[in-house]
Amino acid sequence: MQERKRTGLLVQSVARAAQIINCFRTARELGISEIAAEMDLNKSTVFGLVNTLVRYGYLEQTENKKYRLGITLFELGNLVLARIDIREETKKACAFLVQKYPATIHIATHSAGEVIYLDKIERGDSLISASNIGRRAPMYCTGVGKALLAHLPESYLKEYVLKGPLKKFTPNTISSKRELMKELERVHAAGYAMDREEIEQGLTCIAAPILQHDGEPVLAVSLSFPYGRIESVNQEDAVADILMCTKQLSARLGYLQ
Repeated sequence: MQERKRTGLLVQSVARAAQIINCFRTARELGISEIAAEMDLNKSTVFGLVNTLVRYGYLEQTENKKYRLGITLFELGNLVLARIDIREETKKACAFLVQKYPATIHIATHSAGEVIYLDKIERGDSLISASNIGRRAPMYCTGVGKALLAHLPESYLKEYVLKGPLKKFTPNTISSKRELMKELERVHAAGYAMDREEIEQGLTCIAAPILQHDGEPVLAVSLSFPYGRIESVNQEDAVADILMCTKQLSARLGYLQ
């Protein structure tokens, strides 16, 4: 049986199979009865659909006779991730921000305790001086760095950031390791980081991470406001906009909020 929606023609059996797979977004394992209850279908219908999904590797049966996502989905997911140019998608997704705010967008990654600026989108009146593409900077005193650090393992922090002293670049630089740990806890809870003139006086940044499927950060994006320009914008709106971008991009990489 087929049904027509505004989006086009849907094949009912395919739609139901997709809905079964979606049931596993919030559950590691499910039985036939649980899936049937979730979808409001009879168990015989669900059993036939599940058996078909098992046959093609989209689901697999566990030792306790329940079902979980199968290896085929993992393989297809890896193919999707391999074909995503997340840096280019980030530029496209965030480009509207420079039209809305008097800021420069930075896209950065990390290596051995430093951020590396990969790309940026500038306004014609940009005054940012510390953001050449390819430039490196410490993670602990940059918005993008703190956004990344808050989602990296503690072992990474100990290996690359906390081994030596935290050099002060401005009066606002966090140089206490205890304060840095508290700051990263706040960043993780809020989902975004602020750089309040911590690496360069006059420069304020709002930054958020892009997370891959396992929660590891791959990139961070920042809105960088020079010389008090952040005072002219609604900061809550700016935070909401950058989080909207990074959450959408994280979802593209398979991260479930």
